[in-house]
Amino acid sequence: MKISSKPSREGVRAEQALKKAVARVIEENRRLDIPVAVMRKGRAVSIPAEKALDAVREERARYSTRRS
Repeated sequence: MKISSKPSREGVRAEQALKKAVARVIEENRRLDIPVAVMRKGRAVSIPAEKALDAVREERARYSTRRS
């Protein structure tokens, strides 16, 4: 069986949906001034939603995703 390095269409769509859902939650938490729970060094911690937005922006800039 040959393993393809190209992600499946369903996998790409699932990843996009997950990213969109995370962005919505972070934005809603920012609007309501509720902290966001994230994992840091294997532990769950709460951070201000504004910091979470900064982290998401930083991740986008640091890592590029494959485009089909």
